[in-house]
Amino acid sequence: MPQPLLRAKRSDDSSHKHARRDGPRPDSSLNADEIARLVPLLRLQRQVGNRVVSRGLKSRSAYSAAGVGTLIHRHDGPSIASPAGSRFGRKAKTPTEKKRSEIDAILKKSKAGKEALAILKKYKVPVNLDHPGPGSVYQGPAPGQIMIENTVDAGEAAFILVHEAIHAKASNEGGTADVMAMGRVEYVTTMINEETTATVSSIEAKLGMSKRAQKKVEATPVMQERYEAAYKTAYDAAIEGKKKKKEARKLAEQAGWQSVNDAFYDGSLVTSNTGETYGDYYGSFWDQCHAPPAEEGI
Repeated sequence: MPQPLLRAKRSDDSSHKHARRDGPRPDSSLNADEIARLVPLLRLQRQVGNRVVSRGLKSRSAYSAAGVGTLIHRHDGPSIASPAGSRFGRKAKTPTEKKRSEIDAILKKSKAGKEALAILKKYKVPVNLDHPGPGSVYQGPAPGQIMIENTVDAGEAAFILVHEAIHAKASNEGGTADVMAMGRVEYVTTMINEETTATVSSIEAKLGMSKRAQKKVEATPVMQERYEAAYKTAYDAAIEGKKKKKEARKLAEQAGWQSVNDAFYDGSLVTSNTGETYGDYYGSFWDQCHAPPAEEGI
């Protein structure tokens, strides 16, 4: 709080009592001009609540022509941000950097989300959140990069990032299908299985969050409702069949995975970048890689 302004008693007061002071009085030998210079400062103090700090004032030299020096200090007010909007010279985050921070915060709330972030860190996979689209993709070869369409919000982007992180892991660990070494059916099946695992991982990133945390994220991973329905049906059946809870959960997870896998074959899911079914998408890629080269015209 500002210190109260001190006023001396009238000179004709015979008691010679004075108000309590927190510092020494100004030198009584000040001349009229010097006192006149102090009056505006004292009025300013009364108006804005500044404190009188006069511990260092021991002589008339303290009241220099500048006058303000150690006499008046600023009150304890809020810190003022720089024009750039940051404090202490730190650079303000760009919208893309803020979005990435929001994504990371969401993913750190579940086991599957943390695992996805660990994959990106381990293999140093960059993430481009400004990809114009259409769709979001992992682009190899390893370490590759993840490109997420810039129109999606942080919640949706978080679950897409988990999906693409699984593709990044397969690519960096040599687990992805080899289009040149595999037959067409084997290649398509292997790639759709990878897509299924990636999709289920994104679902687990949401379901693995606390109920309270889930409510704060509006985005829903692709196929979540289908997965949950299959999971519940299988879990309930297992419990009814006297299975232990641990085994029931394992059977339910397998049923959920299979339900999502079926969606890649029955047309429920199409690619976000070309709009094809996944069977056609990976099948046509295999065809391109194994088609005989076109003969050049003479």
